[in-house]
Amino acid sequence: MPSSLSLIRLPALSIVDLVGADATAILHNLTTNDVKKLTTDGPHRAGLETFITNVRGKCLGHVVVFATENGYRMIGAPGVVATADNAGTVRQSQAIAEHADRYTIREDATPVIRDEELAAWMVVDGDEEPVQTTPLPSMTDQDGVESYQLPWVKSGTLFLLPVDTAAEHPSLIAERLGLDPETLATGDVSDFHAHRVAAGFPWFGIDVTDAHLPQEADRETQTISFTKGCYLGQETVARLDALGQVQKKLVRWKLSGLPAGAGPAADDKLRALDASEDAKPVGRITSVGRINDQGEGLAMGYARRSHFEAGAKLAGQISAGDVGDVAYTAEVLPPVLGDSPE
Repeated sequence: MPSSLSLIRLPALSIVDLVGADATAILHNLTTNDVKKLTTDGPHRAGLETFITNVRGKCLGHVVVFATENGYRMIGAPGVVATADNAGTVRQSQAIAEHADRYTIREDATPVIRDEELAAWMVVDGDEEPVQTTPLPSMTDQDGVESYQLPWVKSGTLFLLPVDTAAEHPSLIAERLGLDPETLATGDVSDFHAHRVAAGFPWFGIDVTDAHLPQEADRETQTISFTKGCYLGQETVARLDALGQVQKKLVRWKLSGLPAGAGPAADDKLRALDASEDAKPVGRITSVGRINDQGEGLAMGYARRSHFEAGAKLAGQISAGDVGDVAYTAEVLPPVLGDSPE
């Protein structure tokens, strides 16, 4: 009987191991969440979602973190970050490693980039309908094979396996899941991102960049501890919390009125429903999910404060070949909920 699971090989992720006796102190000083709570007790380990902030409180990185026997593992999107001198860009993993090095003086803490050593496989279950809750990060070690439950999708498992044995990975993963490899369907990266958009998870370098503040991603319940103490950029984060709402926020939109199977593109703009064509946009799309045959789908992007509450409706327009310009509606969905780290 066919399985409802799909196996997707992801492009190389950003994977950084911070190792050494002082890894906890260094990572604590660079992250918005309370990584000191993480432990290596038992075969099932809890993780945390966190931003890594620079001195201005901007998002240098967005990762899930797990404690390891000699430090911590950070896992995130490949991402692109501007170099410190703004002369170019680097992957998120390199930016995190250089950031940790910059603030490590005499401490025993060394960042090790593992991007090219580990192949990333995502097993996704279920449909692409939007959700309001996603699983907490957790990791399981079974016979030396580590698997991760992450809030990237509403139901799925990430496997990180040695890249030099990649040909064996589908069979190994099917065995771990108790499945016949022939029943495990294969998907592609577009399938993963459709599930990710449904789960409302921002992909660093696409939906969140080093130009954004943590609160603009609308995941502060999942990512920010306001009681952990000082860290780099903490003053900006705390000040914004004290002053109130941000001026723009990452949201999910339910799209309707589109041509069957055709959708908007990243960076397309949205306007208020009653606005003229030359009016200033109040929304910008960053990620688009799958569009069905009824012309409905999901997208993520930034909405201005006047239009980021659930239920707010915006208008967009796309060119659809022989049909010409087609107007569609984007309605803000409720935010994704998560457990507080406090």
